[in-house]
Amino acid sequence: MLGRDRLAHTRERLARWRAQHGGPGIPVPEALWAEAVEAARVAGVEATARALRLNRSRLAARMTTAGAAGGEASGEVGCGFVELDAGRLGRPPRTVVRLEGRDGERLEVELAAGAAIDLAELAEAFWRRGR
Repeated sequence: MLGRDRLAHTRERLARWRAQHGGPGIPVPEALWAEAVEAARVAGVEATARALRLNRSRLAARMTTAGAAGGEASGEVGCGFVELDAGRLGRPPRTVVRLEGRDGERLEVELAAGAAIDLAELAEAFWRRGR
């Protein structure tokens, strides 16, 4: 079943169950939670929780548990968009030290990978200035 079809099917089943048995404080059956987890694997936790009127945190926790338990779909690899900052690719690691004085003055020092600095001395000199 495709993502939207699965979500619609699960929404209908949950609506029927809620009409017959559901109410505040009555736990949703495991079979319906399992369907919700499968729908969330395709549609995402946020969209599924909203569409099915389920607690987002509980749905996310059940997805984690289902994946750890080696469920049928746990071997599936989710695909999605991953954004990479192309400007940072290939750059060597760096360290940035930011200091701010009580007077609002700021100092930012960017160090190249492997650069050595006496941070305590730098901070002391910055905070001692103007006294």
